[in-house]
Amino acid sequence: MESASKHNTLPHDRSLELWVEHRATEKLNASIRRWVTTLMHDEGISNPLARDSEIVKAKVWAKEEGVVAGLYAADHLLREWMPGATWHWPVGDGTIVQPGKVILEIEGGREQVLAAERIILNLIGRLSGIATNTARWCEKATPVRIASTRKVHWGLLDKWAVHLGGGLTHRLTRKDACMIKENDLAAMISKDEKKVLGIRRIINELDLDTLGAFIVLEVQTIDETIAAAEEWTERMRRENKKERLTVMLDNMEPEIAMEVIHDLDSRLFRDLVIIEASGGIKFDDLPTWSKLGVDVISSSGLHRGAAPLDVSMLFDGA
Repeated sequence: MESASKHNTLPHDRSLELWVEHRATEKLNASIRRWVTTLMHDEGISNPLARDSEIVKAKVWAKEEGVVAGLYAADHLLREWMPGATWHWPVGDGTIVQPGKVILEIEGGREQVLAAERIILNLIGRLSGIATNTARWCEKATPVRIASTRKVHWGLLDKWAVHLGGGLTHRLTRKDACMIKENDLAAMISKDEKKVLGIRRIINELDLDTLGAFIVLEVQTIDETIAAAEEWTERMRRENKKERLTVMLDNMEPEIAMEVIHDLDSRLFRDLVIIEASGGIKFDDLPTWSKLGVDVISSSGLHRGAAPLDVSMLFDGA
């Protein structure tokens, strides 16, 4: 079954807010500054590391295949925290590397390099692990796109790494897009109001000018999904607009999701409705969901718990 995303660009990618032409935006730069400063302070380093007289050369290299990420953040560390050091990046963020590939060549004071070694490796290793894992998920789910969730550990850095691995960022912050989830619905629907009717009312009351980049409505049953899609489509036709609603099938079994998709297809709702599958989807489940014809799959599995890429630093002569 074809997914609607084959014909339409998905709104779930906010990467241009972070990364443009292989450079960080000010939004991402600000996040990098905060995280690098925190990592340095946690290591007991509160001032730039002076270059001592004993000079060493070292290389950071990959011990396994993967997609490297976090180099721009490590470069910020070198620029701001290691005065007098010189360095060279043989590869760039988003590059696929093989075991033994040199990622960074650096020259600086012995104690200076030793003090920053673990932080540099943590940055590159962790973010490269996310990018590498994301690339695996994307390949497994082809042709359906994969998006991350907001369940992140390193904020925008995690989202950046997902992008470098080929995934979609989804929302960067809560206000980035309108997402009406289970708790939101519980707060917006009165106890005396049936949920399906409440969903229809909420859709008609939405202020379309304040929704942000896109809108997602979480649904858990076929009736909720059809009600949301039908009401949204009628409103768009009534107001002569073509904005799309994402219905998130939350923790829905594939068999039920298939019924939902067939129903939406038969009613010709797919031009105005994006189907997002989310909740409890594991790596091995991806082919099943891909074949169902959903437009996008969202999961924290891309970034949460991703194993770091194994990288190491060796001094010349070691």
